[in-house]
Amino acid sequence: MSSRRKIKCDSAIVPGNCCSNCAYIGAECTHALPTKKRGPKNPYVQELEERIRVMSEKLRVKSFELQDQQENSLVPLNGSTSTRSLPSNPLSAVLSPILSDGKSGLSGPDNELHSPPSVLCLDFARGQFFGPSSGFTLMKRAYDLKTEALNDYDISMHSLCQRTQYWEMHPWEQASRDQQMPRYEFPDTDLINSLVSLYLVNVNIFFPIIHPPTLKRLVAEDFHVRDQNFGATVLLVCALGSRYSDDPRVLHTPGCQLSSGHRWFSQVKMIRESLFERPTLYNLQSICLAILYLIGTPEPKASWLLVALGLRFCCELGLHRRKPDGHTWTLEEEQEKRAFWVLVTLDKLTASFLGRPSAIHDEDIDADLPQQLSDEEWEDQEQSIEKPSIVAAFISYIRLCDILDFALQTLYSTRKSQLILGLVGQDWREKVVYDLDSSLNEWINSLPNYLRSDLGKQSRGIFALQSAFLYTSYYHLQIYIHRPFLSKPASGTLPSLSICLTAAKSCARVLGCQQSGSLASLPHTQYAAFAAGVILLFYLWANKRAGITIDQHREVQSVEILLRVLEQQETKFASAGRFWDMLTELKRGYDARGGTDGLRSPHSESTSWTGASGNNVAENEAAKSEHFEQQAEQESTQLAIDVWAKAPPGFTYNEWLYYIEDMGGMREA
Repeated sequence: MSSRRKIKCDSAIVPGNCCSNCAYIGAECTHALPTKKRGPKNPYVQELEERIRVMSEKLRVKSFELQDQQENSLVPLNGSTSTRSLPSNPLSAVLSPILSDGKSGLSGPDNELHSPPSVLCLDFARGQFFGPSSGFTLMKRAYDLKTEALNDYDISMHSLCQRTQYWEMHPWEQASRDQQMPRYEFPDTDLINSLVSLYLVNVNIFFPIIHPPTLKRLVAEDFHVRDQNFGATVLLVCALGSRYSDDPRVLHTPGCQLSSGHRWFSQVKMIRESLFERPTLYNLQSICLAILYLIGTPEPKASWLLVALGLRFCCELGLHRRKPDGHTWTLEEEQEKRAFWVLVTLDKLTASFLGRPSAIHDEDIDADLPQQLSDEEWEDQEQSIEKPSIVAAFISYIRLCDILDFALQTLYSTRKSQLILGLVGQDWREKVVYDLDSSLNEWINSLPNYLRSDLGKQSRGIFALQSAFLYTSYYHLQIYIHRPFLSKPASGTLPSLSICLTAAKSCARVLGCQQSGSLASLPHTQYAAFAAGVILLFYLWANKRAGITIDQHREVQSVEILLRVLEQQETKFASAGRFWDMLTELKRGYDARGGTDGLRSPHSESTSWTGASGNNVAENEAAKSEHFEQQAEQESTQLAIDVWAKAPPGFTYNEWLYYIEDMGGMREA
């Protein structure tokens, strides 16, 4: 500091060693000493750092005898011995971190909050995850302080107090743990191979739950007969593959296509008899497969419960947290990671469709995304730069679900949650929607070129199917975001009606192009078809009530396409049949009251669709019908679209049907 001006002295960097302030007023600089560099560290601090380093090294190097107590342990997926084993001493396991972040265990609280938490292994918990808030983590830190205070890093943890009755499993608990292996009935060898192949080409390309080469190898080795966990996974693979098979052996009830795969799905118990077992990779995969099967049944709400169970298992294993920098991923860990992200996406889908809270939110997750290595290149751990990755589409879908999660927490959350997020004021909803639209545009522009392919040229290729799936999900999310604003006055700043209509018609074109493929059979696309159909039919009835006579053949054609897509899938998916019934009931009577004749046969142009090449497809379509949308929006928005907007998002099938039947008054007007 300058003694005359009481301000910072810069004499050390000014020629003549006279600070600029003293030179300006013509005074003598009385503090002309240059800035001194900081001296060496305090020896005591250096000693502490060295002791901490030595302690961490000893904890990391010190090992105990290991014994494998898992009767049904995982077969090594990469041909090597399993790295998952159990400690012989429970208390020592409490104090021994498996996952180290490379930092001292005595780091400050701020660092602890921003670093990967410890994963502690307990004999009774079998490798469960415990985060920074856990009492076991605090116990570990307290033990570190004790060893440092005693200056003895070789304290035997075997000598610590362990009363047998509290640390060992009792006979009645062991009996529950060692339940009898279920007797599964698998398909014949030729059929099981066929169903596995059908599953891989129709389901796994969208949700990479299972590593195909490993699945085929283990099935060929009859490992599903010896391991009950993998056996359950194979049964559920067969259940899903049955929906794409014409073999009569897949039917639970002869002649009933809706029973496809149920004979194998019904054998698997989703809730384990023993709650003492540590969840395995096969448990996670089984839950993912069961959810995909249940979504297509008459009661998809059961899938919402299973999603929460699966995510709890993932959190127990610490799959929601990132690994330390430089971690080398094994094939088993990568499959666990993929199963976790599949559950995250299914969580958003079921929560949005049923109007219920999500089991996990984006802010709870800092796990790494799946790697884009192809299934065949896992041995080399090297992905060709020029070769497209099949997993890229799933990663893009994860990012799209992040946008959906934000919409769930803002537009569809409780008022308390909105206040916590600072969503106050008159126009916060409009600002949120603008941000969501911007995120959607960034997302669609970030898609790799091979996921923007022309479906007319490559309608049956894997990347074409993935592209159609992503765009269908994109249009569905557009409708979901703008649905709350359909009841706003036409003078509002958001063109929500136009965006929803355009998205619904675009969704119909994509599904019409893929109506006979595996895309239309996904429950995700059936949900999108239902939402798009409701938007279009409410709009048609609103225009009819308002007396608008302009040409609406494009909307009518889109409705027919969506109905045809659902009709083709209803033979094996009860959900598609219910959606068809509800949309048909809503459409009933439109022709008899002067509607256009286009309800019978859509034009061929409606079944052609080309992926975007960098621009928003919805915006391009909106530009073509701007005059039509503006004229209709002013007269019809408040008549019927608000009824759709005000409908609770968590309606069941029967509630939707009653709700639509109550709309008869609108048709009579």
